[in-house]
Amino acid sequence: MPSPQKSSASLPPETQSGEDDSLLAEFTRKLTESRRLYVVDPATGSVSEEPIVIDGPGSFECREGARIMVENGSRQSTETLVGIVLSSSMALGGKPVRCSGVVPGVTMSVSTGLFKLHDGEEWDGAVDGMWKAIRSKLVDWLTTRSPSPGLTIGLNSGVEFEFGWDGPYRIDEGAMQIDIRHDPAFAATYYRRRRQRPLVERAATREEVSQAHAATISRLLIDALEKCRRTWEPLFARLPVPIRYRVTGALAAWQTLWQQMDVPSRESLMTALRTQPIPKLVRQFADSVVGALPQVQSDWPPGELRLVASQSAVWQAFEVRNGVFYEPTPALHRLLDASFVADDVPVGMLKLPAETLCIIPEPSSWNRPNGIEAIVLFRGEQSISLATWSHPADGSEEAVADLLNLSSSAPDKTIQALLDDVFRVSTSGDENLRQHWRGALDYAIKMLLYLTVREAHVVHDRAYTDAPRNFSGLGKRKRAERLAEIEQLYDRHIVGPAILDAGPTHGLSADDGHREVRGHWRRPHFKMQPHGPNASLRKLVFIGPTIVRPDRLGL
Repeated sequence: MPSPQKSSASLPPETQSGEDDSLLAEFTRKLTESRRLYVVDPATGSVSEEPIVIDGPGSFECREGARIMVENGSRQSTETLVGIVLSSSMALGGKPVRCSGVVPGVTMSVSTGLFKLHDGEEWDGAVDGMWKAIRSKLVDWLTTRSPSPGLTIGLNSGVEFEFGWDGPYRIDEGAMQIDIRHDPAFAATYYRRRRQRPLVERAATREEVSQAHAATISRLLIDALEKCRRTWEPLFARLPVPIRYRVTGALAAWQTLWQQMDVPSRESLMTALRTQPIPKLVRQFADSVVGALPQVQSDWPPGELRLVASQSAVWQAFEVRNGVFYEPTPALHRLLDASFVADDVPVGMLKLPAETLCIIPEPSSWNRPNGIEAIVLFRGEQSISLATWSHPADGSEEAVADLLNLSSSAPDKTIQALLDDVFRVSTSGDENLRQHWRGALDYAIKMLLYLTVREAHVVHDRAYTDAPRNFSGLGKRKRAERLAEIEQLYDRHIVGPAILDAGPTHGLSADDGHREVRGHWRRPHFKMQPHGPNASLRKLVFIGPTIVRPDRLGL
């Protein structure tokens, strides 16, 4: 896993809606919405003179025997009132709570019984699910020309709703009483239109719309981060890192989030993902995510939320910038490992074949100490941003992500001089980091130089794009399995020969009786070769493994 980093993109801050472990917070939040509240003392029957000001969890005492009066009930939707009663019952340990006037002339009682939230489930989502489960039955009952006096609806875990028309149906007292007051004119209008409009519904206020939108953004953001975290699971270890984000649904989850964002925020984020240097983007994006989800940090190991957000920023940018994959053949991988770059090769020889690309080294090297799983390059105006996924030299199983910006503003500077500058400025004396970047940059640069030379072997493999997706003869399960297999494929440019014609021969003796150069293999390398009139021009060439003085090899 990569080391944590700071970040911040244009995501709207989350609206605080109470602690997950405090059902009372949900109750009090709903009770503060556009109505005046009074408490009746159960012992004396006296009503408080001043409205209760509810400003957070614990400021409203939800206790057995309490009675709450809500004025101007027409301002509240039936859905909201049902949610309040549900929250009250949960706050009282599942005991029944009675509510008169849930719609004019109807009393209800709710008991949540033994209901418990599932892991990761939010109370708002649970209430929404219960409301959807009872809504159609309640509407049918209210719109019947001659309805039965009462209606009882049972759900899982002992949750029970009881509705009754005032007068012909009697609902027992509950552990707590909520009375909704309706204006007589509103009640008369409701009775006339009951069959056409059985539920009280109202347009949400601007603040409520904003709160609902912020809650949706938070929910989608958490879902995307959870799917990003799944990319660390051993199940996906054999796949290239960016493909794991597609297979787990992380990229799709981010796209869903983007579509739900307001236009200015979405445009700001898209601009950052398309144009910002990656180190800056990662810092800003992680800062934004951590700032938007302060309550989530306590549920994750220290630093992990920032870490996951940082990683995901790289692959979102890769997706938005239409990144492509370059993958060396095993033969070229060995060749690049053995080759070197001559001191005279300038930075100007580094030509990226695409604006954004990901180099996937040979998979057998991924899990070795200092093994690199992916090198991602983003071309900017005056720099190349790089991100790497690798395994530390101590043999740890956890992958590490690192970021670096490589200046391309001086094309005549030699690559060796550029690397010396990078290591002097960017690695802060960390020898392990210096060693990591020297290996990663060496590999990436040699791959880019190989792609520049005229005789480079490159094959465009369109495995994902060309995969057949019409499985008319398969059942639903088999079809889903085949589609899941296709999601693990990816389009790539396969670089290098399938096999090498010959390899270095080690351990062969040379003729010691001569003082001339001994026979040996010369390492493959990149260098600038003179050409043109009077050898006045220079071009980049790749010299493969070469036998020097083969006549002196002891065969």
